[in-house]
Amino acid sequence: MNATLVDEVADLRPGTALDVGCGEGADLQWLTDRGWEALGIDFAPTAVQRCLDRGLHAEVADYNEFEHEPFDLVSVHYGGVPATEEGVAKLEALTGDVLVFVHHDLESDAVAMPAWLAENLKELEVVKLDKRERRVEGGAGAHHSHDVVLVAKRRTEAAG
Repeated sequence: MNATLVDEVADLRPGTALDVGCGEGADLQWLTDRGWEALGIDFAPTAVQRCLDRGLHAEVADYNEFEHEPFDLVSVHYGGVPATEEGVAKLEALTGDVLVFVHHDLESDAVAMPAWLAENLKELEVVKLDKRERRVEGGAGAHHSHDVVLVAKRRTEAAG
């Protein structure tokens, strides 16, 4: 499971959650174990099947085509949200309250990165945008030494 998810979500009251790019379900399992009604989506059928085999709620879905009512929490760790107006609009439509969006500290014209996303959100307010050191000893992501963490919340209308 991603340590950033624990850092940012552990104190939240469980509700509904969406894990975009859930992979084999480590974050999904952590959320479920803490009382969240969590759904994971991923484009990889094998990863989703491994989630299902563990009793987790997951489905094969293309982010661009996924439709659902808003979730209390949307978690995206290294996911492929397109760096387009449509990609941002979909992310905001899926987020009912809190968005936790984490990606490696790199640049991309195709995939939304946290700093770019922070500048393009319209309905969510950025409450945190931090660079964090990461310590991964092996595997495909070991060469990434820093992540960028974006936490945003639904804007609330001022009481009138």
